Amino acid sequence: MKRSLFILLLTFLITPFVFYGAFRAVTGSKNNVADWLPASYEETKQLGWFREHFVADQFIIISWEGCELGDKNQETEQDDPRIAKLAEALKESTLELADGTTIDCFKDVTTAREVLNELTSPPTDLKYAEAVKRLQGSLIGPDGEQTCLIAILTDEANNHLRKILGRPIERILTLRKKITTPLFLALAEAGITKEEVRLGGPPIDNVSIDEEGERTLLRLALLSGAFGLGLTWWSLHSIRMTFVVFGCGLLCAVMSLATVWLAGSTMDAILMSMPALIYVLSVSGAIHVLNYYRETIVDHGFEGAVKRARNHAFKPAILCSVTTGIGLASLGLSDIIPIGKFGIFSAISMFSMLIVLFVVLPAIMQLWPWYPAEIFSKKTKIAEEKKQKKLAPANRKVTWRAWALATQRHHLKVMFGCFAVIVVLCLGLPRVTTTIDLLKLFSNDARILQDYRWFEENLGRLVPMELVVRFPPSARQEELPPDSPPGQKLRTLSFLERLETVGRLQAAIQKRLGAEGEDLVGATMSAVTFAPELGEGANDFVNNTIRYVVSEEMAEHRAQLERSGYLAMDKKTDDELWRISVRVAAFHDFDHGELVDHLEAAINPVLATQQTSLVAVKSLVAQTGESPAGSRVLIWSNEEQRQQAAELASMLQKKRIKVERLEKPFEMVTAKQAEILKKYDGVIVSDDVDTSSQIQLIRSGVTVLGHLRPTYEVGADRTSVGDVVFTGVVPIVYKAQQALLDSLVESTLWSFATITPLIMWVCRGVFAGAVAMLPNVLPILVVFGGMGWLGISVDIGSMMAASIALGVAVDDTIHYLTWFREDLELLRDRNEAVISAYTRCATPTLQAALINGLGLSVFAVSSFTPTARFGWLMLTILIAGVVAELVMLPSILFSPLGRAFVEPDKRKRWIPRLHWRSRAKATTPPLGGQTVES
Repeated sequence: MKRSLFILLLTFLITPFVFYGAFRAVTGSKNNVADWLPASYEETKQLGWFREHFVADQFIIISWEGCELGDKNQETEQDDPRIAKLAEALKESTLELADGTTIDCFKDVTTAREVLNELTSPPTDLKYAEAVKRLQGSLIGPDGEQTCLIAILTDEANNHLRKILGRPIERILTLRKKITTPLFLALAEAGITKEEVRLGGPPIDNVSIDEEGERTLLRLALLSGAFGLGLTWWSLHSIRMTFVVFGCGLLCAVMSLATVWLAGSTMDAILMSMPALIYVLSVSGAIHVLNYYRETIVDHGFEGAVKRARNHAFKPAILCSVTTGIGLASLGLSDIIPIGKFGIFSAISMFSMLIVLFVVLPAIMQLWPWYPAEIFSKKTKIAEEKKQKKLAPANRKVTWRAWALATQRHHLKVMFGCFAVIVVLCLGLPRVTTTIDLLKLFSNDARILQDYRWFEENLGRLVPMELVVRFPPSARQEELPPDSPPGQKLRTLSFLERLETVGRLQAAIQKRLGAEGEDLVGATMSAVTFAPELGEGANDFVNNTIRYVVSEEMAEHRAQLERSGYLAMDKKTDDELWRISVRVAAFHDFDHGELVDHLEAAINPVLATQQTSLVAVKSLVAQTGESPAGSRVLIWSNEEQRQQAAELASMLQKKRIKVERLEKPFEMVTAKQAEILKKYDGVIVSDDVDTSSQIQLIRSGVTVLGHLRPTYEVGADRTSVGDVVFTGVVPIVYKAQQALLDSLVESTLWSFATITPLIMWVCRGVFAGAVAMLPNVLPILVVFGGMGWLGISVDIGSMMAASIALGVAVDDTIHYLTWFREDLELLRDRNEAVISAYTRCATPTLQAALINGLGLSVFAVSSFTPTARFGWLMLTILIAGVVAELVMLPSILFSPLGRAFVEPDKRKRWIPRLHWRSRAKATTPPLGGQTVES
């Protein structure tokens, strides 16, 4: 009694600190999709490298109905006056932190009018119509009038996104103060209401995930609490014990949150589902403990019932917690950080839950004993029945016995039917696909989806995909010594030529993947967007002089291009970095990996042509030892390489090389043709010319300068051509999709590899354990094999359900086998032991499925899609688990496979004693009945 009082007093003292830790964990939640992958991944490193040199994902896009430019006379007064007011208000926005310090929120705000003024002024000096055309799809809409503002956050502001960008809280129930953030204060100052403003950009995505996660926590807390109270009362029929169980579940859920804060980690939208999961599992576990308590009262009376129930429930509860914990911990193997955190912290919370169930709950029951009404009122009758050595089976046990006998009569049909279902579902596994679509994380009516649809309709596509073209010092002409020979200069690229290379890459992407091509991307922007007309058609000797002047002017205005955010220098490697930003549709039906492949296919011919040009010039210089100006070159290409040959001719002509083109399939060269080809200083042939033909040309005295290849060879000549890095959120998401599938397979296999030996230990046999694991594959196959057949992609929520499902399904197997082993020892008949265990386990199995299934089904109402998917899948898995334990497992035990669990009359000495009741006080019960005292 004193020990129980001490335990409750200690719990009372610790609880406020636990709630404080939980509050700090929830209010400190943070989501950043770009940080989902480990820092060791190449994609993560590249994104970090990109962020060091450019504004990557620290910008937001703001617009509204009526955010429009004035007429084309460039008079600023004609623009929506709220644009300038908002820009000024955003620049002055600050945030006061808890420690009293103040930080600036935005370091730069860009409007279309500012950029238009810059483009129409020297040195760019574009016409107004051309300037508008360059900005359409990014800062200006297709109609030439709709526009937006782009606000770039400061580095300090990126650590407080929710406090700066979050929408004003209007809900009655919330965990945060109802304040208006600096962004919405600036909007109000400019006369823009929160209802009409449209917001987009990666920080808005992250803040929206934060908000959905908090809403998920509140909804799940209320619904899980309501379900927990209702199901607990239905199971116990006691208001007092209902609130005791509710309190234990609440304490376990809060402890799970506090664990995150104590570990120095942060909550995220995925981890927000953990408290509800732990709450439901703890309520289910508490009801199991109380059922053991009620049963021990029936068998042994009220005296010492708490201690006996705790001892009886402890071992199976430990085994169940271990299996569920293993399933959760297997998620820690995932390379996707939120999933790994969910698995690790949920597994830790599973074991901390045992402290509440086997220390705090027994202490409460010891101080305030519970006398179940249905037992207390009938204790005289029960005692009389015990005295007469018989206990009439309850009606429900008669019903379960009938089900068990029906299964026994048709056990082979049932077993092979289940095996057939497993085989069919296994065939669906290779069809499983994964997806991580950021906007599919939200429900269809989410405000962020409404805003993105509006943006795509009125402005353009928003999701950024970044390419960075890197030119090393050896590729840059101005890095050469002043006294370098002309030939050496021609083997490098001038500032203008590098700018033109970027422009060709940008044009190739637009042509192949833009609206006129495959329509996979929207607008593209680069330094070329902010540069003057480059005069691509100027290829004669006179215009080359003009190009030289333009090149010198562009080099002088390098700083202006750097301010545009599309040109930078890598201080570590001294590489020159040219950024090409590609806008991708937020709503699409293509795979991100396919987009990367399409981008590579679009730019490879451009880089390959650049490479061929430099190789050809290098060969010409090697021949003459001086500038190849005036040399005659023939480009012999096939019809498929027409565009590539035209670009190569343009590049060579800009180096004052005379170029002629021949477009026909390559054939063996005759002596007459060889004499004609000798007149050229060199020939560039298509890539399909084989080695023997090339040797024939060389033997005929023809100089082969190079091959026109469709693919760029990265390692061949980077020192002269440079290379391209793909980065941004899109490659991160694509890598996360691959990691999701790998993690799904890895964590599921790891769960099986760790849980199977545990089941073998419980069954005291390798083959018996393997047989016992057969029903546990059914719930997983029902879900993932079914998803494969139905073409439903696995997302983060589905991934979480996989490993948890195995651990939860094994729980019922452990309870069933525990009772089966005990009854097998007492009855000495396998079939009767199966029936008796069935009557004992059927009701608890259904109760646990109802409590866990219905309790977790509340996840389905979440507006955060992975959480909703997790709820539906868990309900499906638990239903399939009931079928597996009450249909498939008994049929297996009735079949010849059940002999693996030892026939007691043949191998008596090997029968393990897994029951925890005293055999000295037990005798053989009636078939399907309960054990009675001697």
